[in-house]
Amino acid sequence: MMYPQRKPSPLSNTNRIRRVRGIEFGELVLEFCKDKVILLARGKNEHFTLESGENSGILDFHYTWRDPNGIEHHEPLFAMKTVDIPALLAELTPETMNIFQIVRRLRIGWLYRNCIDIVTGVDPITDEDVLGISTRRHRRKRIVIDEEAVRQRACLLEDPDDIWNLPDATFSLVAAGRKIGVGMKLTDRARFTRLYWFRLRDLSRVSRAFQDHCICIQVLNTKERNAGPTGTLRSCH
Repeated sequence: MMYPQRKPSPLSNTNRIRRVRGIEFGELVLEFCKDKVILLARGKNEHFTLESGENSGILDFHYTWRDPNGIEHHEPLFAMKTVDIPALLAELTPETMNIFQIVRRLRIGWLYRNCIDIVTGVDPITDEDVLGISTRRHRRKRIVIDEEAVRQRACLLEDPDDIWNLPDATFSLVAAGRKIGVGMKLTDRARFTRLYWFRLRDLSRVSRAFQDHCICIQVLNTKERNAGPTGTLRSCH
Protein backbone atom coordinates (compact mmCIF):
# COMPACT_ATOMS: atom_id res chain seq x y z
CA MET A 1 0.00 0.00 0.00
CA MET A 2 1.35 3.40 -0.99
CA TYR A 3 0.98 6.22 1.48
CA PRO A 4 1.06 9.85 0.38
CA GLN A 5 4.23 11.65 1.32
CA ARG A 6 4.00 14.55 3.69
CA LYS A 7 4.76 17.88 2.07
CA PRO A 8 7.62 19.82 3.67
CA SER A 9 6.50 22.55 5.98
CA PRO A 10 7.05 26.09 4.68
CA LEU A 11 8.66 26.80 8.06
CA SER A 12 11.19 23.96 7.77
CA ASN A 13 13.91 26.18 6.30
CA THR A 14 13.34 28.82 8.97
CA ASN A 15 13.50 26.19 11.71
CA ARG A 16 16.75 24.87 10.23
CA ILE A 17 18.30 28.31 10.69
CA ARG A 18 16.90 28.87 14.17
CA ARG A 19 18.10 25.53 15.54
CA VAL A 20 21.76 26.12 14.72
CA ARG A 21 24.27 26.65 17.51
CA GLY A 22 27.02 28.18 15.43
CA ILE A 23 28.13 29.65 12.10
CA GLU A 24 31.40 28.85 10.32
CA PHE A 25 32.90 31.07 7.64
CA GLY A 26 36.40 30.07 6.59
CA GLU A 27 38.52 29.95 9.72
CA LEU A 28 36.08 32.02 11.78
CA VAL A 29 33.49 30.38 14.05
CA LEU A 30 30.62 32.10 15.86
CA GLU A 31 29.30 29.78 18.60
CA PHE A 32 25.92 30.35 20.32
CA CYS A 33 25.76 28.93 23.86
CA LYS A 34 23.01 29.14 26.47
CA ASP A 35 24.08 32.44 28.02
CA LYS A 36 26.99 33.57 25.86
CA VAL A 37 28.32 34.02 22.32
CA ILE A 38 31.90 33.04 21.43
CA LEU A 39 33.89 34.24 18.40
CA LEU A 40 37.01 32.22 17.61
CA ALA A 41 39.42 31.28 14.83
CA ARG A 42 40.16 27.59 14.33
CA GLY A 43 43.70 26.64 15.33
CA LYS A 44 44.16 29.76 17.48
CA ASN A 45 44.51 29.74 21.27
CA GLU A 46 42.33 32.82 21.63
CA HIS A 47 38.69 33.86 21.43
CA PHE A 48 36.24 36.63 22.31
CA THR A 49 33.24 36.01 24.59
CA LEU A 50 30.07 38.00 25.17
CA GLU A 51 28.20 36.80 28.28
CA SER A 52 24.59 37.88 28.80
CA GLY A 53 24.83 37.96 32.59
CA GLU A 54 21.82 35.67 33.05
CA ASN A 55 23.41 34.02 36.08
CA SER A 56 26.04 36.53 37.20
CA GLY A 57 24.06 39.72 36.68
CA ILE A 58 27.00 41.18 34.70
CA LEU A 59 26.99 41.80 30.95
CA ASP A 60 30.58 40.95 30.08
CA PHE A 61 32.66 41.13 26.91
CA HIS A 62 36.22 39.79 27.26
CA TYR A 63 39.21 38.41 25.35
CA THR A 64 40.74 35.04 26.30
CA TRP A 65 44.09 33.61 25.23
CA ARG A 66 46.73 31.08 26.29
CA ASP A 67 50.40 31.97 26.66
CA PRO A 68 53.25 29.66 25.51
CA ASN A 69 53.11 27.90 28.92
CA GLY A 70 49.47 26.97 28.38
CA ILE A 71 48.19 29.37 31.06
CA GLU A 72 44.82 30.93 30.22
CA HIS A 73 44.40 34.70 30.54
CA HIS A 74 41.31 36.92 30.43
CA GLU A 75 41.27 40.57 29.42
CA PRO A 76 38.01 42.45 30.18
CA LEU A 77 36.93 44.69 27.29
CA PHE A 78 33.52 45.82 28.52
CA ALA A 79 31.34 44.99 31.54
CA MET A 80 28.27 46.43 33.22
CA LYS A 81 25.50 45.31 35.57
CA THR A 82 22.41 44.04 33.81
CA VAL A 83 20.26 46.25 36.08
CA ASP A 84 21.91 49.28 34.43
CA ILE A 85 20.93 48.22 30.89
CA PRO A 86 17.50 50.03 30.82
CA ALA A 87 19.16 53.32 31.79
CA LEU A 88 21.86 52.70 29.18
CA LEU A 89 19.29 52.14 26.43
CA ALA A 90 17.48 55.34 27.43
CA GLU A 91 20.73 57.30 27.26
CA LEU A 92 21.65 55.77 23.91
CA THR A 93 18.46 56.81 22.10
CA PRO A 94 20.07 59.90 20.45
CA GLU A 95 23.09 57.83 19.37
CA THR A 96 20.83 55.08 18.02
CA MET A 97 18.96 57.59 15.88
CA ASN A 98 22.25 58.52 14.22
CA ILE A 99 22.27 55.07 12.62
CA PHE A 100 19.17 55.98 10.61
CA GLN A 101 20.67 59.29 9.55
CA ILE A 102 23.42 57.56 7.54
CA VAL A 103 20.86 55.90 5.25
CA ARG A 104 20.19 58.00 2.17
CA ARG A 105 18.33 57.76 -1.12
CA LEU A 106 20.22 56.09 -3.96
CA ARG A 107 19.85 57.47 -7.47
CA ILE A 108 20.89 55.55 -10.57
CA GLY A 109 22.20 58.70 -12.26
CA TRP A 110 24.62 59.25 -9.39
CA LEU A 111 25.98 55.71 -9.92
CA TYR A 112 26.60 56.43 -13.60
CA ARG A 113 28.34 59.74 -12.94
CA ASN A 114 30.66 58.26 -10.30
CA CYS A 115 31.39 54.94 -12.09
CA ILE A 116 29.93 52.88 -9.24
CA ASP A 117 28.82 49.29 -9.92
CA ILE A 118 26.12 47.16 -8.31
CA VAL A 119 27.00 43.62 -7.18
CA THR A 120 24.20 41.35 -5.98
CA GLY A 121 24.25 38.07 -4.06
CA VAL A 122 26.99 38.85 -1.53
CA ASP A 123 24.88 40.36 1.28
CA PRO A 124 22.60 37.56 2.54
CA ILE A 125 19.95 38.77 5.00
CA THR A 126 17.07 36.29 4.73
CA ASP A 127 16.93 32.64 5.77
CA GLU A 128 16.67 31.64 2.11
CA ASP A 129 19.80 33.66 1.27
CA VAL A 130 21.78 31.95 4.04
CA LEU A 131 20.55 28.47 3.06
CA GLY A 132 21.60 29.11 -0.53
CA ILE A 133 25.25 29.60 0.42
CA SER A 134 25.63 27.16 3.31
CA THR A 135 25.62 23.54 4.40
CA ARG A 136 24.72 22.00 7.74
CA ARG A 137 27.28 20.40 10.08
CA HIS A 138 24.83 18.20 12.01
CA ARG A 139 27.18 16.91 14.70
CA ARG A 140 27.88 20.40 16.00
CA LYS A 141 24.61 21.93 14.74
CA ARG A 142 26.45 24.61 12.79
CA ILE A 143 25.77 26.38 9.53
CA VAL A 144 28.89 26.35 7.34
CA ILE A 145 29.11 29.22 4.85
CA ASP A 146 30.43 27.94 1.51
CA GLU A 147 32.92 30.53 0.22
CA GLU A 148 32.71 29.14 -3.33
CA ALA A 149 28.91 29.40 -3.24
CA VAL A 150 29.24 33.04 -2.15
CA ARG A 151 31.54 33.75 -5.10
CA GLN A 152 29.21 31.98 -7.53
CA ARG A 153 26.18 33.95 -6.32
CA ALA A 154 27.97 37.27 -6.75
CA CYS A 155 26.71 39.00 -9.88
CA LEU A 156 27.97 42.27 -11.34
CA LEU A 157 25.11 44.07 -13.08
CA GLU A 158 26.16 45.22 -16.54
CA ASP A 159 23.81 48.18 -16.21
CA PRO A 160 22.93 49.60 -12.75
CA ASP A 161 19.45 50.31 -14.10
CA ASP A 162 18.85 46.53 -14.16
CA ILE A 163 18.35 46.64 -10.38
CA TRP A 164 14.74 47.65 -11.02
CA ASN A 165 14.11 44.23 -12.64
CA LEU A 166 15.28 42.26 -9.58
CA PRO A 167 13.36 41.36 -6.39
CA ASP A 168 13.73 43.46 -3.26
CA ALA A 169 17.10 42.71 -1.67
CA THR A 170 20.36 44.19 -0.44
CA PHE A 171 23.33 44.67 -2.73
CA SER A 172 26.90 45.96 -2.67
CA LEU A 173 28.13 49.20 -4.20
CA VAL A 174 31.62 48.86 -5.66
CA ALA A 175 33.95 51.62 -6.91
CA ALA A 176 37.35 50.85 -8.46
CA GLY A 177 37.13 47.26 -7.24
CA ARG A 178 36.45 48.27 -3.62
CA LYS A 179 33.18 47.89 -1.73
CA ILE A 180 32.13 51.32 -0.52
CA GLY A 181 28.59 50.73 0.70
CA VAL A 182 25.47 48.62 0.93
CA GLY A 183 22.31 49.33 -1.04
CA MET A 184 18.72 48.28 -0.45
CA LYS A 185 15.80 47.92 -2.82
CA LEU A 186 12.50 48.25 -0.91
CA THR A 187 8.88 48.20 -2.08
CA ASP A 188 6.18 49.68 0.16
CA ARG A 189 2.54 48.64 0.51
CA ALA A 190 1.54 50.97 -2.30
CA ARG A 191 3.93 49.00 -4.58
CA PHE A 192 6.23 52.01 -4.89
CA THR A 193 9.88 50.96 -5.09
CA ARG A 194 12.77 53.02 -3.76
CA LEU A 195 16.52 52.55 -3.51
CA TYR A 196 18.57 53.42 -0.41
CA TRP A 197 22.18 53.01 0.62
CA PHE A 198 24.75 53.79 3.31
CA ARG A 199 28.53 54.20 3.22
CA LEU A 200 30.63 51.65 5.11
CA ARG A 201 32.79 54.43 6.53
CA ASP A 202 29.69 56.21 7.89
CA LEU A 203 28.62 52.98 9.60
CA SER A 204 32.10 52.64 11.11
CA ARG A 205 31.97 56.26 12.35
CA VAL A 206 28.58 55.80 14.02
CA SER A 207 29.73 52.51 15.54
CA ARG A 208 32.76 54.20 17.14
CA ALA A 209 30.60 57.03 18.49
CA PHE A 210 28.13 54.48 19.85
CA GLN A 211 30.94 52.59 21.61
CA ASP A 212 32.41 55.79 23.08
CA HIS A 213 28.98 56.81 24.36
CA CYS A 214 28.50 53.39 26.02
CA ILE A 215 31.84 53.71 27.81
CA CYS A 216 31.05 57.25 28.91
CA ILE A 217 27.69 56.21 30.39
CA GLN A 218 29.30 53.28 32.16
CA VAL A 219 31.92 55.59 33.73
CA LEU A 220 29.23 58.05 34.86
CA ASN A 221 27.13 55.27 36.39
CA THR A 222 30.17 53.98 38.28
CA LYS A 223 30.99 57.47 39.57
CA GLU A 224 27.37 58.00 40.60
CA ARG A 225 27.33 54.81 42.66
CA ASN A 226 30.64 55.71 44.30
CA ALA A 227 29.67 59.34 44.96
CA GLY A 228 26.42 58.50 46.75
CA PRO A 229 23.25 60.65 46.86
CA THR A 230 25.15 63.90 47.56
CA GLY A 231 27.81 63.43 44.87
CA THR A 232 28.00 65.68 41.83
CA LEU A 233 28.70 64.48 38.32
CA ARG A 234 29.76 66.20 35.16
CA SER A 235 28.05 65.17 31.93
CA CYS A 236 30.06 63.69 29.06
CA HIS A 237 28.31 65.93 26.57
